[in-house]
Amino acid sequence: MIDGMDFEEFDQQVQSLRARAARSGYEEIEDFTAIEGLTASAENIAETERALGATLPPQYKAFMMRYGGGQFGFLDLLPIPTADAAHHVDDVVSVSRAEFPDGSFVTVAPVGTGDYWCFPVLDRRCSDEVWFHYHDVDAPTLDAPDFLNFVARRGIQP
Repeated sequence: MIDGMDFEEFDQQVQSLRARAARSGYEEIEDFTAIEGLTASAENIAETERALGATLPPQYKAFMMRYGGGQFGFLDLLPIPTADAAHHVDDVVSVSRAEFPDGSFVTVAPVGTGDYWCFPVLDRRCSDEVWFHYHDVDAPTLDAPDFLNFVARRGIQP
């Protein structure tokens, strides 16, 4: 287990998501996938940490190597910059630099309204917690105790 929910429990929820998508017929729609799976290597993640100037949470890094960014159920996760993710205009590094040039947050998912779910950064280390950051209010709020809980609640369970 890494910081709360473990991957075994999370994998069971992912199987449920995949089964629901298959039953609903969404997987047969062109250009739709329940899980896009733009995975990153350990090297990609290390390059991202250097570019951000912050250490990413262990659970998030493991998730990005196992499942990756892009569409994940009902959530759009910003991918780690890789050759496979090059077709995405936005990634974790570009959005984090644009939205938080002071390095106070690392963005992980857009809401679509200019708001983001993020990891707060303190002393060049990302928190395990995921916070919701409103674009027009400087009062971020805690959303989840760790990344797997965040993705399970926001991406798997509508």
